Amino acid sequence: MSERTSQIVRMGQLQGAKIKIKAVKNDGLHEYVAIINRGTVTQPMSGWVLASLRGQAFYPFTDDLMLEPGMVVKVQSGQLEPKATQEDRGALKNLLWTIGQVWNNRSDTAILFDANGLEIDRLSYPHERAMGSSANRRKILINGDGGFEIVNDSLTRSKK
Repeated sequence: MSERTSQIVRMGQLQGAKIKIKAVKNDGLHEYVAIINRGTVTQPMSGWVLASLRGQAFYPFTDDLMLEPGMVVKVQSGQLEPKATQEDRGALKNLLWTIGQVWNNRSDTAILFDANGLEIDRLSYPHERAMGSSANRRKILINGDGGFEIVNDSLTRSKK
């Protein structure tokens, strides 16, 4: 009798999934990024990474996370929030990044990368121009020997 083994599959955004950064909350002590699947297909999050552009901090999602349609994931950092509100209880999953502060108090950009390192979505606060014009260029995530690195998409294409 053969033994079955499971293998982790890492992939980009599936057709029918629509993964978006819904909100970035940074009020000093309580921080989180809310990510939602606005699509109609469940998206495996294995290999996906949430990044702080200004702080160059990276949160790799666990291999077992499946973001179902309508589901919201809150990636928390800093001091944990009090229990979920009634509005949060629906399709919500809380993940702990770190108890340290990740997000810059004045401005930052949260970027979501798929398993191929391609930028899927971003959300800047307090507004889009918070970090200058170069921050608006599409980004690529590279996982090298020294860890993760965010580079401009145009730079990686010109080096090929």
